[in-house]
Formats: sequence, structure tokens, C-alpha cells
Amino acid sequence: MSTINGVSLPIHAQQKIEPILDLSAVKLSNSSFKLDTNWGFYWLKLLEPSDINHHEPDSLINFTSEWTNTNNSSFGYATYHLSIILPNSTDDLALDIPIFYSSYKLFINDFKISSNGKIGTSKNEYEPYWLPQTVPLPKFDSDTLNILIQVANYDHSKGGAFLPLTIGSSSLLFKNRYIQYGYSFFLTGILIMSGLLFLGLYSFGWREKSILYFALFCLIYSYRVIGFGSYGFHILQPEIPWVISLRLEYISLFLSGLLFGLYTLHLYPKETYKPFIYVLSAVSIIFSLQSILLSPHVFTQLVIPYIIFLTFYFLVAFWIYIKAVLNKKAGSIYSLISTTAIFAIFGYEIVAYFGNFKSSIFLLLIGYIFFFFFQSLVHLYRYSFKMKTTLLEAEQSSKAKSQFLSTMSHEIRTPLNAVIGLSGLLSDSSLTPQQKEFSMTIKKSGENLLRIINNILDFSKIESGKLELEENEINLRESIEHVLELVAGINTNPNLEVLYEVEDNVPAYVTGDAVRLQQILTNLISNSLKFTNDGEILIHLTLKREFSSSIVLQYEISDTGIGIPKDKLNRLFQRFSQVDDSSTRKFGGTGLGLVISKRLVEAMGGNITVSSIENIGSTFTFTTLFKKVIKEAEIETRPVLKNKKVFLLADNSRILNILQKRLVLANLHVTSFNSSTNLISHINDLESYDFGIIDMQMPEINGIEVAERIRELYSKENLPLVLMSSKQHTEHSYINTIFDLVLPKPIIQTSLSKNLEQLFNSNTQIKEQSKENLIPARLFKSNFHVLIVEDNLVNQLVAHRILERFGIKVDIAENGKQAVDTELSNNYDLIFMDMEMPIMDGLEATRIIKANSIDRGEKPFIVAMTANAMPEDRERCFEAGMDDFLAKPITLEAIKEMLLKWLDDN
Repeated sequence: MSTINGVSLPIHAQQKIEPILDLSAVKLSNSSFKLDTNWGFYWLKLLEPSDINHHEPDSLINFTSEWTNTNNSSFGYATYHLSIILPNSTDDLALDIPIFYSSYKLFINDFKISSNGKIGTSKNEYEPYWLPQTVPLPKFDSDTLNILIQVANYDHSKGGAFLPLTIGSSSLLFKNRYIQYGYSFFLTGILIMSGLLFLGLYSFGWREKSILYFALFCLIYSYRVIGFGSYGFHILQPEIPWVISLRLEYISLFLSGLLFGLYTLHLYPKETYKPFIYVLSAVSIIFSLQSILLSPHVFTQLVIPYIIFLTFYFLVAFWIYIKAVLNKKAGSIYSLISTTAIFAIFGYEIVAYFGNFKSSIFLLLIGYIFFFFFQSLVHLYRYSFKMKTTLLEAEQSSKAKSQFLSTMSHEIRTPLNAVIGLSGLLSDSSLTPQQKEFSMTIKKSGENLLRIINNILDFSKIESGKLELEENEINLRESIEHVLELVAGINTNPNLEVLYEVEDNVPAYVTGDAVRLQQILTNLISNSLKFTNDGEILIHLTLKREFSSSIVLQYEISDTGIGIPKDKLNRLFQRFSQVDDSSTRKFGGTGLGLVISKRLVEAMGGNITVSSIENIGSTFTFTTLFKKVIKEAEIETRPVLKNKKVFLLADNSRILNILQKRLVLANLHVTSFNSSTNLISHINDLESYDFGIIDMQMPEINGIEVAERIRELYSKENLPLVLMSSKQHTEHSYINTIFDLVLPKPIIQTSLSKNLEQLFNSNTQIKEQSKENLIPARLFKSNFHVLIVEDNLVNQLVAHRILERFGIKVDIAENGKQAVDTELSNNYDLIFMDMEMPIMDGLEATRIIKANSIDRGEKPFIVAMTANAMPEDRERCFEAGMDDFLAKPITLEAIKEMLLKWLDDN
């Protein structure tokens, strides 16, 4: 008797040995049966179906018995035979045929049903190949199936069949075959995607070796899934030679063990016993090389010892993961769970490999998904943990950097306060021309150093993401003019004109960050000044695009400077980078100005570009997005200028056009002359004009010489003259006798009419547009009382001397404790408070003074005057109750602004 799927089936032996399997009592409609009974075996015979009745089997053997187990060599050929008696009524049947070592041909009732490779009686005659198949069975007249299989093998270390054949319902067997292919393709896809994902993470910067080895393990093992078992890879690529696919099958096994061992080593190096991993790696590499170099007969014998070795590795590795959990390594619990799953899968497949039972596709799929899911959690958890750690370190580093920058800023600003403050006071005192030049040089050098410090602080703020834009009303024309007033002091070149032009369709006001806009303009204009020796710098403002509630403005800053080579343009907006980075470069700088400008422009919703031609000039163009403001420009009218006739002389056509527009806006009638000779040729006609404006710099005859010619015919009373010139020429001693007014360049539209009005005042002495509007007289009359709270003697001196200029009564307190005591007995109008002082700092002193003033019903204004210029310092001051903030180094202009803002007679 033989047992098939738990059913006892008789094998009938008549006069000769003839294996017969009786399935007449079995229903095959919706089921299947493995043909793992005894078959007739004919060693070294390739019998045809017609020969079976004339040959007696050598023996009856179990179909899956390897040839080496039947005392036969694994090399050779043989024939298998089995007769099956089918039930009377069956649906369509099919035969599921697994792989053979390593070629076969199958007949049923004299018909060839299937084959793999080529059968032969020698190595030269045969050709190995295997591909599991499910084939439908044709309808036979007889209810008996005579199955004959010819098998030949001259390559594999094993011979014969690997798994039993299965007969059953055609729909069921084909369904099972498709499920097997679907499983292998689906799992292979998971492995490949996982491998590529983690390989991408490693390539894009997550440089952990464990990630790399796990990615490679997934990719290598993916072939093991699709190139073994159901051999789905053969369906996709049936033309690949058998020996190549066999080598890949074994190499994928050996390399998978190698990579998983290295993965474990780098995942938990402290918990891993390294010598064992090295041994595993060596064995895996040796076996892999043998699979590449040696014949299949040799390397196919390695799988069993390797599986035994892997089993031992599983036990060791399992203990490694347990130790990782005990040591509380990041993600170790997920590693233990996933590794338990993969070890269970390997053990399950190893048992199935030895033929104890057929592995379940569903259980394997669930196990693999479980493994890769938790392995993904391992790496995601480790990545999250690393990111948190990195973020914490970055925050600590950022705090350290901010603290360092704050400290350095404070330490540098403190001496700069004396350099800039005292040099400014010195330059305004009675000095010889050479002494004044020296003092101004000191002041400008200090301001340049301060600009560098501010750029570094701004860049640090932008890099840390702490840049915040304010929203306030911006007068667009005044914002440009304010910048031009600032840069006028650093433009010492009389051959360089700085001009600005605003198109008529540009609105007067918008909403945005005026300070940051002016910072961008200052950086770009200062950059043009540095690289332009002569010619002009033009700021051109246009309306690029308009929306319902916002507008896009376009600024162009063009110059006639040295230009930028095309191959160096990409360096412009890189931090700490310059076009010329050689040690012999002519122009200095940190390289931060343009980087900061670019970041600020982008923060304002715009972009910045540059175009340049070497030795001709450059144009920086940037856009900004602002909110609209429904407010018209206030046109300041000067009745005394209305309908007056003025002639304008300048050789620069752009200056003529721009200034003519501005004079027309002031209700003047303007006649322009573009050359000195042209004006002199009409000199007798000038009596009809109320006054004239003459540019200083002209190539043929300069402005002074033209004025001299005019004065030969017209006195100052008959024809007032105005000189447009750089500040260097306004100090010419001869100007006072010829001109009635000097307008230092660049000409500012908002003050143009006001200054021209002076021509028609009773005082006819020469006037000059003042850049340091004097403090109103009310500051001197009210006898304001100010307290300076400062521990540094030099800073006390600077602040004291500046306030004395304004006639302010000043007291000094050396620390916060003295300030509190002094404030109680004095009625101060304003307190300038330092932050860092001994005994009591400025923040604590401010809180106490504010609390005391509330009790008394008084409120002295407190302005921080500190070298701590970081944004957080400003916030701390306001939180303590201070009313305003003034960063050191202080200047006469800055103190004046604070006095005007907070002190009032009303």
C-alpha cells in the first residue's frame, strides 16, 4: 500500500514489476494529489513509451529519491514510469511539474507532454535547463495514464527529481502556479524598492555602513527570491543559460549571508563578536568565488554546509540583538523582532529544503513583509534618533555661535564706540584741513569695520532662519534718497555721478520693510561705487507687475565700472566668495554683501540677477513684492518758485533729463543746455532767467569757469547761480564769490525745492544743503536732563561729549544700582541704559525704575545704549520695559534722532 495525501492507495504488481497508482476512488474535480509514491526506475536507460512493456524496472524507488541515495552516481541518465488509474468522471486535469536535476522529457500515453533542456546519454549530447511548469492534460480514451519520464544529469551534484509531480484540477493547479509567480514577483519588488530606498538614503548623505549593507542585502536577496523556488526569473528571461542562472542562485545565497553579517556588525558593533563575522564573511566570499570559478558539480555541494553554518550564525546573531536591546540601542527592539522573523523564515525554508514539508507561500510572504517592515522601522527610528541628536547638537552649536557672535560684537563695538564717536566729534571741531582729513579717515575706517560686523550678524541671522521682515509704510522715493545720502559720504570720486530715476507709474507709497529695502540698495550701490572709477551709477525704479492688492517693483542698479568676467558671475552670490580671490586682489571685502542682498530679496518675494560686460559695466536687477497703499504723494509747493524761469547746464544728458523733470514738478520753467560752449553762445540771453543751475564737472569748460563768464555780465543780485557738485568741490574758497547756493550731489528731490527757495530769501550769502539738520532750538531752551548709565569710562566720555553738543544736562551712573538710586532723587527726561554692568545690569535696573515711576505717576523714557546688537538682545531690552534700542557705536546723528523722538516740550 502507498499513502498519498493521507489516502491509502494500492500498488498492483502483476507478473512483472509495474507500479500502478489507483486514484479511481479519489475526486480530482477541485483537488490535487502529489505523486510521491514508488515509481519504476530504469538506470542508464532512456526508454520510449513503446519500450516499457519489454523492460523490467531495476527497482521501485520513491520519486524524489536522489540518485546518490540509490547507490547510483549523480551523473547519468534514467527513466521513471508510473501508471495512474483515474476516476470515471473528471474535469480538465493538469500536471504540475517541478524541476529535475537537470533535464527531462515527459510522456503520457505515448504523447510528449513537457520537457526541459535536452536528454542525452553523454555530457556532449545533453543540455541542462530547468523551469517548473504546469501543463494541461489532453483527453484520453483510456482512464489509465502511463507516465514516462526520461531524466539526464551531468552537471549537478544531485541527480533525479527534486520535488514530486502533482496531478489535479487544471484550474486549481494553474491558480497555484500563478500565485507562486505573483508571490515571487511581489516580494522581489518589495526587496528591490527597499534596497533602492536605503541605497538612495546612503547616497544622499546618510553615510551609515549598516544602511549600505542592508540595501545591498535587499538587492542581492531579491534574486534569491525570483531565481529560486518557482524560478519566476526564468519566465522573464528564458534564454539565460542554465549554468549562469544556477551560479546566480548560489552566489545570491552566499552573498546574502555575507551582507547580513556585515549589516549586523555595523548596526551594533559593540555587541557583535567581530571574529565570528569575519569568519562568516570569509566563508561567504570563498563559497561565492567557487560558485563563479568552479563547475556546478563542485559548488552545488556547498549549500548544505553553508546552511549548517548559517544556522549557527542565526543563534549568534540572535544573541547580538538581545544584547542590543539590553544595552538600549536605538531601534534595537525592532531589530530583534524583525530578525526573529527572518530567522524563522530561514529555518522554515531550511526544513522545507530538506523535503520535510512544502513551504507555505502565504506564511513566507507574511514573514518577509513582517521582516522588512520592522527593518524599515529600525532605520527610520535610527534616522529619527540621529536627526534629533543632530538637531540638538545644531541648536547647541547655534547657541554657541550666537553667543560667540554676540560676545565678539559686544567686544568690538565697545572700542568702536570711541573710535567713531570721538572721531566724529573731532572732525566737527576746528581743525586744519590735514587734521580733518585724518579724523574723517579714522571715522570712515571705523564705519567700514562696523559694516562688516553688521553683515556677519545679518548673515548669521539669515542662516539660522531668524530673519523677520517688518511691515510699515515706505515712501519709495525717500527710501532711495536716504540711501544716496548715506553713500554720498563714501563717494570721494568727483568723476563719478550717482543718479536715480523713478518712473511716473510707480506709486508713492507701499507697505513693506523699509530698513531691509534700504540695506539691499546700500549693499548694491556701495558695491558699484567700489568697482566704478568714473562715469555714473544709476538707480532706476519701475513698476513691473500689478495685482489687486500688491505690486512687483523692479530696481536696476547699473554702473560703468570694470565689469565682471562671464566665468566669474557664478561667484557673486556665494558666501565669503569674491570675483577676484587671489592674494593680490585690488578690492577687499567679506563677500557677504551680495549674499545678504540675495537672501533679503528672496524673503521679499523677489529675485536678483546680474548682467555684466567686462570693462563696460554691470547691472544688478532685483524685484520685490509689496502690498499696495492707497495714498498719493504729497507734492510740496513753494509759491516763491512758481513759474520762475531757470536754465540748466550739464554735459550729461541723463542728469539733464532727470533734473529737468524734478524742476518741472517744482512748477519751474526749464531750459537745458548740454555743453558749456552752447550756454556761453547764449550768454546775452540769460537776463530773462530768474536763476541758473550749473554742473561742476564738464569736459570743455568747468562750472566755475562758466560762472566767471556769466558774472562778467550779471551780478549775483541780477542772476543767482546754483552749483551742482560733489562735496569735494564745495570747499573751494572761490565759490563763495560766484555762486549763491551749492547743491551737493546726488541731488535729492524731496529737499530740492526747499533749498532753491533760499535763493530768494533776504540773506544772500552762499548756502549749502545741510546733511546734518541742526537740532531744533527747543532742545536747547528746555534744559532737558539726561542720565547716562554706562560702566565703561570711554563710552561715558563719548556719550557725554555728544549730548553736550546739544546743550543737554548730563549725569553719569556707573552701574544699574547707581542708576536706580540716582533716578529716585532726579527728574530725568531720558535715560540711556547699558545692558551689561557690574553690581546690577541694565535690564534689572530698568524694571525697578519703571516700577518706581509708575508709583510716582512719572514715566522717564529709557533707551538701551548697548554693544549687544543681536535680535535677542533687542527683545530682552523691550521685555524689561525699555522704550527704544540704540546699538553701539553711537554717533551724533543717532543720538540726535533719539532726542528728537523722545524729548518734547509739549
